[in-house]
Amino acid sequence: GGSARDSLSVLDQLLAGAGDEGVTYARAVGLLGVTDVAILDDVVDALGALDGPAVFGAVDRLVEAGHDPRRFAADLLQRLRDLILTHAVPDAGERGLVDVPADEMDRMVDQAARLGPAALARHAELVHTALTEMRGATAPRLLLELVCARMLLPAASAQDAAFVQRLEGVERRLALGAAGAVDGEPGGAG
Repeated sequence: GGSARDSLSVLDQLLAGAGDEGVTYARAVGLLGVTDVAILDDVVDALGALDGPAVFGAVDRLVEAGHDPRRFAADLLQRLRDLILTHAVPDAGERGLVDVPADEMDRMVDQAARLGPAALARHAELVHTALTEMRGATAPRLLLELVCARMLLPAASAQDAAFVQRLEGVERRLALGAAGAVDGEPGGAG
């Protein structure tokens, strides 16, 4: 995200901190202060499943590992942006709109479908607002946890975006129920 000189400086830091095995992913993540993709995936998957314990567990792991909640929120906002584009533009990866490896793109297509456009847009708005509130905050972890709670509880909001998210969830469950009825699965009429 910076100049060529900034990139060389970061590479120098990575090489200086490398052990005999070279520059590892874990070491690079630690030195650069970026969020591990696995934690982002855990949070997005947990949001899709409305799994509060998993969301807050991931936030706890993040903070216990020494990561900055503000940086995580920025990385989560970037992920939500990528998921919105992935949902809206099926070939977003090929068009260069989303720059991730193919295996991660497959995972993101699944995540975008499970969350749906209304939830993705609402989550992105909530995280964006939280990022603004986190500037200069004395308790960024608390603000991150509060935004996670808001994402998990659309029924607690009277905003139109939360209503659309709840409606989208009902439609998704009805569609899954209709597919179960056709396939003769439990809960279906077949």
